Amino acid sequence: MVEQRGRREDSRLLDVEKGKRDNPSLVLPGNCSFNAAARTRSSTGAKLKKDDDDSGPLPQKAGCTAHFESDVTNFRVFCMTMFNFPYGCICTTMGMFVLPSEANRLFPEQESVALGFFLLLVGLSQLVCPYVGLVSDRSTFSIGRRRPFILFGTALALCFVQGMQTSSRLMMPYAFGASLFFGMLALNVIYSAQCGLVPDMVPESRQGAASGMVAVQQLMGSFLGFTLVMLSTGLDIHLAYFFYQALLSSVVLVVCVASRETPLDTVPPRPSWREIYRSYTIDTTKDRDFFWVFVSRTFFYMAVSCQAFMLYYLRDVMGSKSEAKAREEMSIIALIGQFTAATVAYPMGYVTDSYGISRKVLIYVACCTMALVYVLFIVCPLVVPQDYALHTIFSVAAIYGLGNGCYLAVDYALALDVLPNKATSAQDLGVWGIAAFLGSSVGPMLWGGLLAAAGREESSESYTFTGYVLMLSGGVAACFGAGISVRFVKGST
Repeated sequence: MVEQRGRREDSRLLDVEKGKRDNPSLVLPGNCSFNAAARTRSSTGAKLKKDDDDSGPLPQKAGCTAHFESDVTNFRVFCMTMFNFPYGCICTTMGMFVLPSEANRLFPEQESVALGFFLLLVGLSQLVCPYVGLVSDRSTFSIGRRRPFILFGTALALCFVQGMQTSSRLMMPYAFGASLFFGMLALNVIYSAQCGLVPDMVPESRQGAASGMVAVQQLMGSFLGFTLVMLSTGLDIHLAYFFYQALLSSVVLVVCVASRETPLDTVPPRPSWREIYRSYTIDTTKDRDFFWVFVSRTFFYMAVSCQAFMLYYLRDVMGSKSEAKAREEMSIIALIGQFTAATVAYPMGYVTDSYGISRKVLIYVACCTMALVYVLFIVCPLVVPQDYALHTIFSVAAIYGLGNGCYLAVDYALALDVLPNKATSAQDLGVWGIAAFLGSSVGPMLWGGLLAAAGREESSESYTFTGYVLMLSGGVAACFGAGISVRFVKGST
């Protein structure tokens, strides 16, 4: 038995040394090696290659566990990624209903600027993702690398969601902003940790389908949220906070039970300040593909952020009679879009794995479709009679859903294709997540500024149609930026 174990260890060391000779850039921090030719990971006791500016030698046995499970079922993958359900519900309903309503209540004179500021706080909270990913990649908890962060993040999120509700009721705008920031920070701790579960445990040949599952869960979470918003029209907006708490509490249990992680059996070194800094950067000489995916995703989220002002669009351009009526109409638009997207997301993700359909082609289709939708939002009030304008917008929402579903189907899979370092997946996906921060923060500030700069109608407090033309034209430009950027990605089909 001892002799057999020794032979297996010698064989593993030889494989690692060969991988290091063939791919010297793939000698990873934390004593993990990735053999790109075999597309497998191994954890060894071999001595690491030391970076030229590392803070010190690493331990001889700093391991990494990324064990693909050939027998992992689709149902288990669905359960492992189920956090995307509440994440999609919270992010979309928060951005399109809760925060616009709170901005109007707390800052009635500067609601567009306040909404842009709230969305900036949401975006800033995503900066925690690379650091959480770096730490979780090296964590040695007995229940695994990812689950402790999921549990801790959920506990914090529940507390700060309650803080948002309390400060809103007491009309404390700055306390609300602080609770919003820390609540979303906790939510992104969960998100960053669970992003590492798929590359840890799902073979690459099935990651396209897993990406489709992630998209479906996000979209169905949004669908549920919009349904409840529509059904609760006229009710207190603060009920949304109770719903968020209930949803998070129930889903976290499913995710943690389904994610049967293997903990690290050795203690990796603590990340140095230089490594923390590097976790927020992209080496554009070595990881150019990942850089262009990052740029494309930033543009995409800038385009999507136009939706945050659609409640105002319905009120000012489409002539909704009240805020409650605008919320109901917005719910219908969102339901149509999210349901359509959910019907295409998983099939599109599946065919990219099974039939070799290019992920980049789906991105092109998605960006062109979404750009067309924003053009139709501009044209519709000008050419369609008022009695039919709203129904036309409902039809346009279905077109938007097709484009959005195509994009989300391959968004995650495209990032997994070009990860700089397969063994530090959560850290690298945290950097990828910053693209959403940039788009979600720069976009709303830009669009809100354009609306404010264009001014308001003299006879009312409505924003001018010119402001919405500028905003939606910016959305079109961002869609094309997303499509053009992904064209430079060479490491994925």
